[in-house]
Amino acid sequence: MKTEVMDVLQYIFERFQEQEFVAVEKTQSLVNELKEVGFRTGEIDSALDWLDGLIDASSDSFAPVAGSQQHTRVYHPYELAFFSVECRGFLYFLEQAGVLDSHSREAVIDRVLALEAQTPVDLDQLKWVVSMVLFNIPGKEEAVIWLENIDACFH
Repeated sequence: MKTEVMDVLQYIFERFQEQEFVAVEKTQSLVNELKEVGFRTGEIDSALDWLDGLIDASSDSFAPVAGSQQHTRVYHPYELAFFSVECRGFLYFLEQAGVLDSHSREAVIDRVLALEAQTPVDLDQLKWVVSMVLFNIPGKEEAVIWLENIDACFH
């Protein structure tokens, strides 16, 4: 994964997690702040593009079809290159625990692939992406808290 892009995303999330959103007119000040902290323009642009995609992935375009049943997710060979057995197992666990539904699972997969990783995502990175996706889907606030609490139990 482009570690630098993940660093930018984590910085933005930690800096703005108390706010609902960053106003468009403040975007340039955010970019300036990120540059002052030491991030490069390419990393910043990639991170902002990733966040735009997060908004799309949190929308109805990933929503399950009404009346559809729960099915087993089969990963494409391209996806398998980015999700280890451990990570796929974790996603499955989250679905079985009711933290993820098919909508949020697909959004997580989409956002991991959008990181344009050179290597598979590790479990900590996956947990972060899951948190970001859930944080941006209305009604999933309790799932974010559950995920944080369960993670704290094992660390």
